[in-house]
Amino acid sequence: MRHWVFGFGLATLLIANAYADGYLWLSAAGSAPASVYRYNLRTGRVDRVVHPGAWGFVQSGDYNLLAYDGDALYIGMENDRTLLKVNPYTGAFRSAFGYNMCNCFYGHHLMKDGAFYEGELWRAAPARAEGSPGILFVSSASGEPTNAFYAMNQPDLQPIGLEAVGDALVLTTEQGIYRVQLTEEPLVFEALPYTLSGVPAGHTLGGLAYDAERGVLYLASAHNGSTTLWRLTLNHEAQTAIAEPVDSLTLKGYPTGRRPTAMGFVPARAGDANDDGCVDDADLLQVLFQFGSSDLASDLNRDGVVDDADLLLVLFQFGNGC
Repeated sequence: MRHWVFGFGLATLLIANAYADGYLWLSAAGSAPASVYRYNLRTGRVDRVVHPGAWGFVQSGDYNLLAYDGDALYIGMENDRTLLKVNPYTGAFRSAFGYNMCNCFYGHHLMKDGAFYEGELWRAAPARAEGSPGILFVSSASGEPTNAFYAMNQPDLQPIGLEAVGDALVLTTEQGIYRVQLTEEPLVFEALPYTLSGVPAGHTLGGLAYDAERGVLYLASAHNGSTTLWRLTLNHEAQTAIAEPVDSLTLKGYPTGRRPTAMGFVPARAGDANDDGCVDDADLLQVLFQFGSSDLASDLNRDGVVDDADLLLVLFQFGNGC
């Protein structure tokens, strides 16, 4: 169920992230090899691009999953069981492993967005063939399969986005948003539809990401080659989801014509002005060089000016994450 709202303009964008901080990693589904993009919530720009296809593994038209476990960002593929661990701030490669299962799974299902939920790694797996049920695939963090749940009673429900929001597991299809309900029937899940308002008609819904500290749920959507970032407010009792526009990602460095099928949130590290996850000399120098300006990257406390408060924040956090 969706309620459509038309005609929002760029003047309304950024209203929802006035005090947001952290990073949203987004997939960019399309022709192979795809890439992964980092959107910086503090600066409002796409500031990093990662090319997993250059690392010598299977080529994919959608590097996705993008689940953060507090230490590493996990990257998966839509068409192969390979899993990659990368630095959650820079996207630098750390290690590779894979699901302990037959690659034949990908002959009938794809893998999309994912999340850590109750200590396990969950993935949205839409079916390739019409009429086949979508799957929620569950594994350990090391890739050992532990469970799989089928939308047997909702064969048209094909999950794309997936995120743990508190004790709830929320998914998107291309046209709707749902809360996952595990039933007493083994290996079966049901999805409760939420009425979505705020996203204009014709948008294809994609990945979800959750900032647990601030309680903010993000959604990405695509329409006519452009990608938009939204903030969602969920009401579980009323089964509603209200979307507010955050930014037009295509205007901020995200590629035209790609689909954000997965998204993952990584919290910012206090004092990390250059956003590499390590508070060191580089951050100190950046703040000093921008002292007195309104540089967004160096204005760490978001008060509109780079001053003593930002410098002290770097000094108090010096060495953190290094």
